[in-house]
Amino acid sequence: MYTLALAPPGLAAFAALNTYTQYGTHLTLLQRELTSLVATRDVHYGWAHHAPLAMAAGVTEEQLILVREGRVPRDLAPPERALCDYAFEISSGRRIPPRMAEAMRDHFAPHQIVDVALLTAYSIAVAALALGLEVPIEPPETLQFELEWQRHRSGGNP
Repeated sequence: MYTLALAPPGLAAFAALNTYTQYGTHLTLLQRELTSLVATRDVHYGWAHHAPLAMAAGVTEEQLILVREGRVPRDLAPPERALCDYAFEISSGRRIPPRMAEAMRDHFAPHQIVDVALLTAYSIAVAALALGLEVPIEPPETLQFELEWQRHRSGGNP
């Protein structure tokens, strides 16, 4: 966001979408972090920010490895498996297969499905900006502060 501050109106619009996708959806912290991890799995900046948050929400090291490899952990609960499948398809730029759309409808309300799509798209945009603008990863103490702040902001709810 510091880099985007060079274009204040753009920063305001981008920050508003961030605020909504992180704090305004009806997704759990686990669901939000899985979505962000899927979308940023190939971008070190995104992974450095979201892997610790995902682990704090209950994602295991083994599950992180699978997501990073582009695979859905089969030991996730059915809603989170459907969410990961869906986010992988969106982040790959492919149409959602009917069976996948049906699985999402089985587990999520229509507005939640849109929330997953918005969060996936937002995460992809952040990843692209981090790469394109060569945004450096913050020092560990800053990342720890962000982790604590986001945990507090989300009410600590997984």
